[in-house]
Amino acid sequence: MLEALSVMFIISIAVCMINGQCQKVYESGVSANDQVTIINKHNALRLQLAKGNVSGQPTACNMKVLKYDSRLADETQKIANTCKFSHVTVHDSRWTWIGQNLHISSSTSLTGGADWNAAVQHWFNEHKDYHYPENSKSETGHYTQVAWADSEYVGCGYTSYENGDGYQYKKLYVCNYGPGGNIRDIPPYQTTQYGQCGCQNLC
Repeated sequence: MLEALSVMFIISIAVCMINGQCQKVYESGVSANDQVTIINKHNALRLQLAKGNVSGQPTACNMKVLKYDSRLADETQKIANTCKFSHVTVHDSRWTWIGQNLHISSSTSLTGGADWNAAVQHWFNEHKDYHYPENSKSETGHYTQVAWADSEYVGCGYTSYENGDGYQYKKLYVCNYGPGGNIRDIPPYQTTQYGQCGCQNLC
């Protein structure tokens, strides 16, 4: 049996150090193949918004192509290495704000490796509860970060570990985005319904 939990980071909380909760680590880090999977999955979903193919959501007309960023990834892996399902404020001199998505899966048995397609899709599926152009609901914050048109870079971290609770085998997925999204009172992307922006497919 699998359980999936996700949370959105609304308020910045400065965290200097996190005590790790890893009893035993089975896998840590994001492979080159997984980096490609992460980028392809994000951009495929963003392209669906740009084409107007996401049910209940208007067509995006300023959606940028996401690229993988190793500096973001290095900081993100540090978070994943703590085995703690908790947001951490990340600072990067290139941007004023770094966005962050977390996902954790739990199981009573040890299963295969990272499934980044499923993790990113889990975040995006929150679009079913999202009503454009609002941007104040924590329940849809993962979706709006994936869909944030002005985010151009993403870096991710992953740890598979054991922590001894009832569902002791965990897989923790973390992604940081620069520049970050989920800025209050700003919609995740522009659409011709609210103004002209003239970008077809991904910018």
